[in-house]
Amino acid sequence: MAVELLTEVPSLLRDGHFVFFEGGWPEAKEGKWFQIQRAQQIKLDIPRIVSSGSSIDLDFAAPSNGGLTDLNLSLLPTSVNTFYEILIGMKGNPFMYPMYNNTYFQKLEVTNVYPDTGDRNLRYLGFFDEFDSPFEAPRLREHVVKDQQPPVLRLYNDQILDEVLIIRFIINRCRLVETTFRSPEEIREMRRLGRVVKYHQWFNYG
Repeated sequence: MAVELLTEVPSLLRDGHFVFFEGGWPEAKEGKWFQIQRAQQIKLDIPRIVSSGSSIDLDFAAPSNGGLTDLNLSLLPTSVNTFYEILIGMKGNPFMYPMYNNTYFQKLEVTNVYPDTGDRNLRYLGFFDEFDSPFEAPRLREHVVKDQQPPVLRLYNDQILDEVLIIRFIINRCRLVETTFRSPEEIREMRRLGRVVKYHQWFNYG
């Protein structure tokens, strides 16, 4: 899903909850209901130094030999039956810009009105900071599955000195089983009670 900013710290999905995927997810998930069999919460803290006037990109993909690197976070599942619900909190001055397919996600509809860290006006468009999603009470949420295009978080420092940004990821690792609902009434009820998770392409309608 495209990263979303919530008005309060969200509740995590738990065993027995239902999830529906729509908007362009990989074929194994798109247009299907799943029930969560097991959910496990894992915390990961990532500190990064961002030089003054510079940016770095943190990729959710794993490096070729596995593990974690300075730029690869390994935050995509490797099993088709696993789904990650991820909360993201921050501590420090640098900004965070979500990106998909090498494109800024948060942009306006007028031509050339999108984040640009090299532009003194556009660098203040479409970013999140520690006040939006505090380190100890994260309100940014992302959803990821196997084989999707990896999200990227671009970090930018507009301060005159180098700054440290500490990012907290709370990863809710969910084991899924596909579920079929037969009647329109069941489907309507599950769309009301379950969570509909939209792929980031769904938002790029214009």
